[in-house]
Amino acid sequence: MKITIDRTKCDGYAKCVQASPKVFKLGAKMIAEVIDPKGDTDEKILLVAKICPTKAITLEEEASGKKLFPIE
Repeated sequence: MKITIDRTKCDGYAKCVQASPKVFKLGAKMIAEVIDPKGDTDEKILLVAKICPTKAITLEEEASGKKLFPIE
């Protein structure tokens, strides 16, 4: 799964880091970063994207590029 964080939307709430610390961390500017996209299950990463208060996390299938979250 490809994980993208919109740095203009992330406000550093760190909900993603709390829920999945093997995948996400806060950088020096208190903006979320992906450290290991395979550090948790796809189901867990989808849940993390859904709980992001600013909806800054976008998920896509690696092979097809199909957008998994948010679904428009």
